[in-house]
Amino acid sequence: MSRTCKAAVLLAAAVGLWQVSAGANGSPSPAPSTGAISSDMVAMTPEQRAIEAFKSGDGHRLKGRKLEDESATKKGADVEKSIVKARGEFEKSLKDFRKAAELNPQLFQAYNGMGYGYRKTGDYAKALEMYDRAIKMAPGFYPEAVEYRAEAYLSLNRLDDARKAYLELFAADRKQADALMAAMKNWVTARRASPSGVDAAAIDTFEKWVTERDGLATQTRLMSISGHHAGW
Repeated sequence: MSRTCKAAVLLAAAVGLWQVSAGANGSPSPAPSTGAISSDMVAMTPEQRAIEAFKSGDGHRLKGRKLEDESATKKGADVEKSIVKARGEFEKSLKDFRKAAELNPQLFQAYNGMGYGYRKTGDYAKALEMYDRAIKMAPGFYPEAVEYRAEAYLSLNRLDDARKAYLELFAADRKQADALMAAMKNWVTARRASPSGVDAAAIDTFEKWVTERDGLATQTRLMSISGHHAGW
């Protein structure tokens, strides 16, 4: 098994263990927690409750991201409404991820989730702390957390750190490298419109680097496809 799959497999295994236990009792997996404490929740072990809290947090995270994406297609006051709703979902996800970590301090995915929640609600220092913790705790390379952390670096204009993260991801996980590339392009566009204290020369230099790396990624992808076809 590759190192990049270990993090997801560990959480999936934990969820699977809980589902087997629930199935043995003849009961289906419950919906994400709404905050009420049921008798089933009381009967669970802390680890099982941590998994439920994590699942609920991830549900809110996905809802928030969807609302955030939808805001880009809206106009006028509807944009702000979507953004406010998205923030509300991110705040809910953060609460659930915190609970998951309290119940099972070894659930490193919960710290990654907290990093995401803090980042989306604007607390970048706390987000970096949580991402660092998740990456340190993970049994192998944790590409998702590395990518998310790099997006926090971009928000703080820590361009050298973002570059380093991209090179790490490019070598280990091209999907996450592509996600970071998209975020870096968005950073350039945003800083062109509003520099936020970043020198124009620094934006130019970073944009040039992003363009070069994007071109290299395209070339290696095409070479990979060509080589695959040649082996048929």
